[in-house]
Amino acid sequence: MAATDRDNDAQHGIAFQIPASSPADAEVFSERMEEPPIKFEIPDNCRTFSPFPRLPPELRHQIWEATLTTPGMHFLKVDTEYEPSSGHGRWWIRDFSSPHDLIEDDDDEIADPVALEVKRESRPISVQYGSLRPLYPTRQADISYYTSLHQQLAKLSVTCNEAAAIAKSLACRSDTFRLDNGRIISLGCSSDVIYLEYVPPDVFESGFRFFRSLHCEGLDQIRKVAVRYCHKWNEQPTPRRCPNCGQLHPSPDVVKHPNHIYRFLAQYLPNLEQFYFVDYFILRKTDTASQPTREGNDLGAKPRANPHPRTFQGGNRTYCEVNDHDWNVRPVVWEMKSWLQEQFVKYAKTSKLSKHRNPEKVQFGVLACEWTVGPPAEATRGPITPVKKGHNKRRLSEDHSPSRSRRLNIQRASATPPQNLPQEATRGFAFVFGAQEEASNEFDFTISIPL
Repeated sequence: MAATDRDNDAQHGIAFQIPASSPADAEVFSERMEEPPIKFEIPDNCRTFSPFPRLPPELRHQIWEATLTTPGMHFLKVDTEYEPSSGHGRWWIRDFSSPHDLIEDDDDEIADPVALEVKRESRPISVQYGSLRPLYPTRQADISYYTSLHQQLAKLSVTCNEAAAIAKSLACRSDTFRLDNGRIISLGCSSDVIYLEYVPPDVFESGFRFFRSLHCEGLDQIRKVAVRYCHKWNEQPTPRRCPNCGQLHPSPDVVKHPNHIYRFLAQYLPNLEQFYFVDYFILRKTDTASQPTREGNDLGAKPRANPHPRTFQGGNRTYCEVNDHDWNVRPVVWEMKSWLQEQFVKYAKTSKLSKHRNPEKVQFGVLACEWTVGPPAEATRGPITPVKKGHNKRRLSEDHSPSRSRRLNIQRASATPPQNLPQEATRGFAFVFGAQEEASNEFDFTISIPL
């Protein structure tokens, strides 16, 4: 029981003390925790486990299932057939009002923006139908992990009868996440994350609110969701010139909080368990910067927030759960995550439109993206066949060949200077470069104009 509590504390970033008999044991334990995992390549002759058929059926089933439970990232979008020109399929309306402005105009003097929002909201009358679709238009561009999942299911279906039966049973479970066209996205036994785009990117960056109720099958099956972190939320406005004094005054720091995120999570994801911001600007720290100092028995060293962070695969990218110890994360990202978690809990508890029953149990985190890019392939040049040196018979024969004589005549003819043109041919030209032999080489560029 103590080990379970300790793991939970480590996942939530709570430091704990390790009972040790001496400081030396604690130092050895900390060194083991900081050592990277050992990686080695298994030879081909050791990759076959012959006693596998003699294992109990329950253990074999667990091994087959473990081959399909790699956490992955799936990229989906809510498709409402939106057309910007006509507005067809739009279920949102832009709203640039600030919650503080609403508080100032309120007569009841409610200090909490969420409480004021819940008081003023009403249930939409019209319904907008939508469906979940892959985010990328073609299969070649799709980096979702379900493409690898389909390949693994196909391999298991032809491996043996037992593997085929297990693959079929996993695909036919009720908790298997499918699209409306029957495509399998995620298995119920896996901890995959759905990267969801529920509005167009340009609308997601700005402020808006929902004026229609969205009806989209499959949203209630999402347990882990991720959205893109937009750095425009923290951009400072450009200073404007004052019309009175003509000088540039610094603009106040204003953060555009994405209120639409906690509304969408509470209204349309009733089974949500984890939420992630995906920040593509986060980079991993160098080894020297991330390692704690050894002086003073590691006093003042920042502990790891999570010694075993979660990772999710997607194409040639790996999405890693970040912490301040190993990653360079801007403080505004953590502030936005804390703000969103607090607002989500308040809104889900008080709003009559919310469908989430346990908002306190939803975990919030931040993911970074690392690309797995191999070195460029070097162009291999084929072996150059050396030219064999022969006798000079060919050279002697070429000297006396008719083609050789014709080439020599052409070269001699081109080397001779051309004859001078007759005066009748050059009489109509104003300037003639290359005068006759009897004429002088002096040129007069003056032109006489008759009066």
